[in-house]
Parts: sequence; structure tokens; C-alpha cells
Amino acid sequence: MQIKLPETDLKSARNLMSIELKDQGGQHVGQYFFGKGHGRTVFLFGKYKGTFKTHAECQAFVDGVLAVLFP
Repeated sequence: MQIKLPETDLKSARNLMSIELKDQGGQHVGQYFFGKGHGRTVFLFGKYKGTFKTHAECQAFVDGVLAVLFP
């Protein structure tokens, strides 16, 4: 399984925004929240949450969760 987070620009986000995360089959697997002054937060599978400053940290978190759940 692979989930690629979309690139986001916090400078242009005026409010807290969110993107629904889906797997390759279109199933809902989580939510990605981001906004200026709020940073970036990823929720996966209703259990795993991480808050990060950069897009690369968010993607590494997602990849790590998937590596543990789907070896």
C-alpha cells in the first residue's frame, strides 16, 4: 500500500484546510490537515496521529505507519 500526500503551501492557506486520504482502491484511510499557524497534522486509520512542520516529515510518518501495518 502507498499513500502520497499532496504538496501543500502553508503560506497560501488562509484557514485550516483538510484533504481526505485514500488508498489505491479509493478507500478512506485518513485525513491530512494543514494551515498557516497550525502546521500539518496527519490522521491514519482512526488510530495514528502525527503533527509536523514539513511535508517531508508528514510523508515519512505515513510511510512508517504503512511499513509497520503492511510489511
